[in-house]
Amino acid sequence: MKRTISDKREEGFSLIELVVCMLILLPAMGAALSLFSVGTRQQTEEHGNIDANQEARAGLEMMITEIAQAGSHGDWATTLNSGISGSTDAQTVKVDSAEGFTVGDWVDVGTGANLESVEIIAVAETSISGVFIVNHDAGDPVRLFALPYAAGVIPSGGMGPNAQSTATTLRFFGDINGDSTIQYVEYVYDIGNNQITRSITPIGQGNKSGAVPFIRNISRNSARFTLSTDGMGVVTSVGVEFTVQNSQRGVASQDTQMASHVTIPSTIAASALTWEQLMLQSIVKLPTTPAEIISWAGYDVY
Repeated sequence: MKRTISDKREEGFSLIELVVCMLILLPAMGAALSLFSVGTRQQTEEHGNIDANQEARAGLEMMITEIAQAGSHGDWATTLNSGISGSTDAQTVKVDSAEGFTVGDWVDVGTGANLESVEIIAVAETSISGVFIVNHDAGDPVRLFALPYAAGVIPSGGMGPNAQSTATTLRFFGDINGDSTIQYVEYVYDIGNNQITRSITPIGQGNKSGAVPFIRNISRNSARFTLSTDGMGVVTSVGVEFTVQNSQRGVASQDTQMASHVTIPSTIAASALTWEQLMLQSIVKLPTTPAEIISWAGYDVY
């Protein structure tokens, strides 16, 4: 029997065929790479916009919350650590704690027939000073039923009743954190660095805290604070406006405008009480603006 052996060889693509195939596929591959590059760039740009916008929105929300607290003043209470003999001269008395009290506050001291209202003229860690006309015993209560500050928002220079002013700096104070500590807050549009800065300083600290970047990537000349006064010349509302840019480099910039208008309950109440004092001769005693605020704000207010 004869065997037939086949010498069949498997053949591949020739060089010419490979070249032709590559010439056909190259345009398709180029188009695919171009689409991928566009998609990657768009995703990077979108993430940059999202990051910038999230920071701006969070910053705006915090600003709105703090501005709404302008002029607010929390209640506080302590007790006398020693007795007081009434006098028309100012005295310094020891208390359990002077936290929550500020110069200019009117406090109720004692109870019953010995109850009197005293204006605080000095505050230390465990003492307060004022003119105590009535005798008091150790353990008598000292209570602050706080009234709001009329100058909770520092007006722009020259503002009068029913006025509106636009500024690049916003200054205000009050019980900003709801802990009965009066804080001074300052927002500044730093046009040179395209950002809004913030500083917050508790009354009694001595020196104003330094400003830190708060909202970055602000479009040039886009940030402003609009202050509005009522018929008593009290700032009762503030508008905030700015435009934020994409924070990513090398991609197209996309601007997003942020704006809000804040009506301030405490300064509205203070204005009404001021009107009662003037028109109805009421005995309501509003607290005076702390001396530190006048110094830090660089403006002579109320």
